[in-house]
Amino acid sequence: MDLRRLGYLLAVVDHGGFTAAAKATFVSQPALSLAVKELEEELRAPLLYRLGRGVRPTPAGEALIGPARQALRDVETARAAVASVAGLESGSLALASLPTLAADPLAGLVGRFRAAHPGVVVDLSAPEDDADLIALLRDGQCELGLAEGVSLPDELTTHELLAQELSVILPPGTIRASRHLLVEELEQVPLIAAPKGTSSRRILDEAFASVGLVPRVVVLAGQREAILPLVLAGAGAAMVPEPLAEQARRLGAVVAVPRPSIRRHVVLAHRPGALAPAARRFLDLALG
Repeated sequence: MDLRRLGYLLAVVDHGGFTAAAKATFVSQPALSLAVKELEEELRAPLLYRLGRGVRPTPAGEALIGPARQALRDVETARAAVASVAGLESGSLALASLPTLAADPLAGLVGRFRAAHPGVVVDLSAPEDDADLIALLRDGQCELGLAEGVSLPDELTTHELLAQELSVILPPGTIRASRHLLVEELEQVPLIAAPKGTSSRRILDEAFASVGLVPRVVVLAGQREAILPLVLAGAGAAMVPEPLAEQARRLGAVVAVPRPSIRRHVVLAHRPGALAPAARRFLDLALG
């Protein structure tokens, strides 16, 4: 099976059509179409539904996408292994991170990695939720994913990095007699939270469920970067990691520590098997 043809097929799928894929791969559209057709003939199965100007994978095409990405990734791994002899002077690293982990710890980890290997290009993906991140790892679009351990399937290999303490941030001027806040005390507090299905919302719901309560969510913040401004504007309180809580404190928010303490366990995950040198180095740096 020709790796070049597999690459062209993935380009058509990723770009939603032959015209855009041809531009992205710097080949003519007829040549791209012919390569995909030859691949279909070799496999004796249609791989794409041609829908006017767009395309969609057939069941056979869906079945091929994951292995095709892995095959191309394996080739890149082999090339990078040779390059690693020269000390990771070039290459790329594809990472994915849940939005709530992008500022901390991802930013610091990428900064340290880039300082050590300035010739490696880091490609960051921003999945919306756990399911998107898992899909990026499964089909090989990303080699490493930063997530919460409890949200990942057993088929992925995980490495725990740290346990983050969560704090409650309240609007400026909120009167607090104590720095600590029982979860039961939050029952009547209007909260700003991520939508259901996200890892941060699951932590909030589980913390309340542990004491037989349901959080009073008044603002669903699909845009995570809006949570702090919303709290500062008085829209409600929110549960956030300690680094964001410290930033909120500096901007005037009131910070309380929930009791019992609430933590989330941050992990780096990847598909089983050998990692490319850049991914291996990033993992070693993170765990070290």
